Amino acid sequence: MLTNKHIIELYQVTLAECRLAKLSYLKSADKQHLPEYKRFLNLQATVRNRIYNDLLSILDEKGLKLSELFLQNHNRGEIMISTLATEKQNAFTKAMGKDESIIKNLFKIIDIEKSNNTQEKLIRFIDKLKNSFLTNQTFEKQTVGHEEEKKAG
Repeated sequence: MLTNKHIIELYQVTLAECRLAKLSYLKSADKQHLPEYKRFLNLQATVRNRIYNDLLSILDEKGLKLSELFLQNHNRGEIMISTLATEKQNAFTKAMGKDESIIKNLFKIIDIEKSNNTQEKLIRFIDKLKNSFLTNQTFEKQTVGHEEEKKAG
């Protein structure tokens, strides 16, 4: 039983990180002026949302339930992230940090997960996030270069 509680806690942390990453990518998209950047960031948010929903499906398949408190606090977290006026990091950098955290949490879940099928799904999520992370680093370099050109011009 302790193992189930630990697994649920890891899933909850990972779900919260996915949610925050999605919101950060959406916030970044809102700040962009170029349509291709907006599309890219919205796609990144969609990927995190898909992983979030797939993680919920895995929990459901296992018959594991999240606490009502966890589900209720999701909305509070969304409100807090969307109303922050000033941030020390931009939303895109924050989202990339959340991606790293999600990957670490998924590895922790894999370590205690008994089902090979679930482990394979989690590995696919990790691969997807690692590929996105590399793409995001390239995107970040391009947008920084684009912003510097705008300031110089």
